[in-house]
Amino acid sequence: MNNAVSPNILLVDDDYNILQVMEIRLKLMGYQVVTCLDPKEALSVFEQGNFSIVLTDQRMEGLRGSDLVNEIHLRDPHVPIIIMTAYGTVDDAVESVRQGAYTYLQKPVDTKELELHIKRALGDSAEEQRLTQERHIWERIVENMNAALIVLNSDLTVDWMNAIAQSQYKIEDFSRGQLCIEVIPQGILPCASCPVKQALLSGKTQSIEHHNYKTDQWLLVTAIPIHDLQRNIIQVAELAQDITEIKRAQDMLLEKEKLKGVIEMAGSAAHELSQPMQSILGWGELLRYRINENDPNFKILQSICRDIEKLGDLVTRIRNVTCHVTKNYLGNINIIDLDKASTEKKHV
Repeated sequence: MNNAVSPNILLVDDDYNILQVMEIRLKLMGYQVVTCLDPKEALSVFEQGNFSIVLTDQRMEGLRGSDLVNEIHLRDPHVPIIIMTAYGTVDDAVESVRQGAYTYLQKPVDTKELELHIKRALGDSAEEQRLTQERHIWERIVENMNAALIVLNSDLTVDWMNAIAQSQYKIEDFSRGQLCIEVIPQGILPCASCPVKQALLSGKTQSIEHHNYKTDQWLLVTAIPIHDLQRNIIQVAELAQDITEIKRAQDMLLEKEKLKGVIEMAGSAAHELSQPMQSILGWGELLRYRINENDPNFKILQSICRDIEKLGDLVTRIRNVTCHVTKNYLGNINIIDLDKASTEKKHV
């Protein structure tokens, strides 16, 4: 063994001779071994030690190997357990594997086969612990992001969800295997344009912004496909982050840009209109002195001058526009409300 600290094995068998032989064989392989004749005592021994793997006989006085599997996994669900069984108890050993044992070996146990299975079990256990640690790290990251995370199977049943998802979606009694539409209240997530379905079809990450009109909440929903070793999609992780404040900030920025554009346009229009309007008004004043009041065109000229003065007032109002206020025009379009836009103050 190249490791500085050899894996510690708990060996359980109520046959003293077999226990001694197995202990010697395991120590020759380089492992540390703790033996136990009494399967009931083995539970307290396991709790006191730090064992990487457990080897146990299936048929023992007082406790079967499969029962020991269940009891040990209540204490540590990740430790691999190898069942050793005689020919007549193979069915029991198979049932133990179904209940969580790593594998079973028939007695007399072949040394090479035993060493091979131990190495595989230790490797698988290390990988499982690594994945568990990574999952916990990502769970903490997601919790700190204050985002709801759901893991769905390819048939759209929910396999797992974090505490934020359960709280945000008001799910009091979550159980695995239910369809997402059975678990998550309608309207909270984008069912009509479901990014999970799109991720399953495309095999690529999909994102969509979703607005819950009932709560006026905006969510950025991202669906990330999870592949197995053969690149088949087996699950989808759906991450939903509240972006309501971001959307409001974007709306405020857009409102500011609108206001800036309106004021710039109003100033430019007022400037362009004022010069020709002043010229027309000046010419009108000159014509008033040249046309006799009895002339039929005098009244027309007065009407033109009054309209020009109205234009002057309009230009002033345009120049004084300070906010973006619209009003309905012709029933289907909005136009700038000059009366309000040039007199009201609007905080943006």
